[in-house]
Amino acid sequence: MASNDERRQTAERLAGDVLTLSRSTLMLNFRFLDRALSGLEFKCTDALRFATDGRRLYFEPWYVLGQYKAERTVMNRDMMHCILHCVFRHNFVGKDIDRLRWDLACDMAAESTMNDLKAPCLAAHRCRGQLAILDTVRSEVCELTAERIYKWLGDRQIPEEELRELRLAFFADEHGVWYGEHADPDAKSEDIDIEQLWKEISRRMQTELETMAEDKSSPLVQSLRSLNRAKHDYSEFLRRFGVRSETLKISDEEFDNNFYTYGLSLYGNMPLIEPLEYSEQRRIRDFVIAIDTSGSVKGDVVQSFIQHTHDILQRQENFFTKVNMHIIQCDDRIREDALITCRADFEKYISEMEIKGLGKTDFRPVFAYVDELLRSRKLTDLRGLLYFTDGKGEFPAKKPAYDTAFILHLDGYDAPDTPPWAMRLELTEEDILDKRFGRN
Repeated sequence: MASNDERRQTAERLAGDVLTLSRSTLMLNFRFLDRALSGLEFKCTDALRFATDGRRLYFEPWYVLGQYKAERTVMNRDMMHCILHCVFRHNFVGKDIDRLRWDLACDMAAESTMNDLKAPCLAAHRCRGQLAILDTVRSEVCELTAERIYKWLGDRQIPEEELRELRLAFFADEHGVWYGEHADPDAKSEDIDIEQLWKEISRRMQTELETMAEDKSSPLVQSLRSLNRAKHDYSEFLRRFGVRSETLKISDEEFDNNFYTYGLSLYGNMPLIEPLEYSEQRRIRDFVIAIDTSGSVKGDVVQSFIQHTHDILQRQENFFTKVNMHIIQCDDRIREDALITCRADFEKYISEMEIKGLGKTDFRPVFAYVDELLRSRKLTDLRGLLYFTDGKGEFPAKKPAYDTAFILHLDGYDAPDTPPWAMRLELTEEDILDKRFGRN
């Protein structure tokens, strides 16, 4: 009779063979996974049933053998599930995350991606229990990324017990290693930026899929495009968008008080030098924010965008003492023009804000309306118009007399073209609402 050590060694060897077979199967069926699959080293452990930290794929041999015995293709799916976590960088999380909700959101995103691939080698019994749940989420969330699912779960304030129940239908791996649990002592000596490594793998996957795949608009390709799109700092953009305006202010750096007071004492009321009264600063007096309230707009995204914009403008020296901000709601016509002159006006507006419109998009009425405000002298020092929109509508043919920036809310995948005379910034819903939960 074999000893416990011998049985353990046999189990490790057989489990390793199962994982090697699964990796070969995935490479054969998904050539774009070659770099991702070779990036994870298998490591046997008793601490984890099945998990990855982006460096290694940890497995408990008896668990792997039990899974394989129950269902031959399930380990293919579980390995692919772990790979997708790394490709989508789910395992690089911030300190402010709600772990239970994030774990479920990541599992749902990974399983949904595999379901969309419709590959027989990824078949598993658990798929049947996922379909109705995913259909419910998909009816309200256009793109099933972990971030959007996370927000969807949070908006519904689902109790912890129900979240745990939901996760059973999507469970494939343990996530404790994402949060520093079960730290691998061998990983401490490695001088490798794992997150950067997976960013490169993700971008390479995207390039290969866009080059070779027949369906270049598949959910996987679109998710990779969204993930790897360049991130932009809206705060910095808005600061740069601020206009220069001359304000009366003594420049302390260039004014020598000694010479000034010596002249007064020597000649009575005649200083030797005059103070430099003018210094140039970024200030905004008249400002217009146009909000596209067509059918594609979401109230919480709009409200968050306006709040964030106002907070940025209020900081430092961006505003004059009395600001003249117009917040215009519009679709194919002007629906509302709210004048904000102080913080109290804004707080009242944001607390009572109601989205008006929800029709088609036409940008031209806003520009015509702003031009009329200028002609009637209701705007006397306008330097900027921010237009928050999905970018799908009719643009003016001519450049206006003031700077314009289209802030494109990318609720889908591909950003539309904008006129060459306008500045543009692309923001996803995660950029506006979530800020990646404390992640960099």
